[in-house]
Amino acid sequence: MNESGPRDIRARLAIAGLLVLLAFSLAAAWGRKPPKEEEVKVTLRPLSASEVMDVLHKFPEMVPSYFAAQKNDTGFLKDLFPFSEVTSASLERAFPAARFYEGLNFGRLPSSPYLMAIAGGKRYMMPYHFNQLLFDTGRRVDDRNTMALAKAFVVLTVEDSVTFLDAVRTMQVINTVRYDAELNVVINGLQEEWYFSSHIRTGQFDLVYRKGAKGLIKEYDVNIVESLPKR
Repeated sequence: MNESGPRDIRARLAIAGLLVLLAFSLAAAWGRKPPKEEEVKVTLRPLSASEVMDVLHKFPEMVPSYFAAQKNDTGFLKDLFPFSEVTSASLERAFPAARFYEGLNFGRLPSSPYLMAIAGGKRYMMPYHFNQLLFDTGRRVDDRNTMALAKAFVVLTVEDSVTFLDAVRTMQVINTVRYDAELNVVINGLQEEWYFSSHIRTGQFDLVYRKGAKGLIKEYDVNIVESLPKR
């Protein structure tokens, strides 16, 4: 039987040391923990005709004036406003008091989808009224909920299921703007990086930078809300 000599023992110890070092390096690179994938599924439920009419009765300004003669025509308005309720665990955690709906913008050709939130008798176009929804529901971006609210922002922007690969605090500077949160996500099979800059005094998101494999996809300049809008 062969016995291990001092050289073999030293080699084995060196390999073990490298494995430990590699494990610590990977942990450090991912903020002490390896990334855990989180798939956030988005569900769309078409609204019934009566539900569509409930929304339009609450917000009659949504019906253009040239359709005034059809304002009570349920069948016509159901076809004109094919609303679907949007639900996901991420949105429920971030805004338990709000409900979200997808509609179609017929003012553009081809028509394009849009997302709105309804809370407290008001409606909010997403994602640009995100901070107004935060403000009106008494929420603030802080150390405890930054990532949860950032994930909700992504879902409200892409209106699709998203896989979150990693969420970390950062001090990334892009074009002189300092971002303090980073999300690595997969949307429609493509990996993206989202960076969030927080406005500390108001507790809201200030600027969101969306980046793909080829560089910048879009910047979202979210309106900072200091007080309730004048009615």
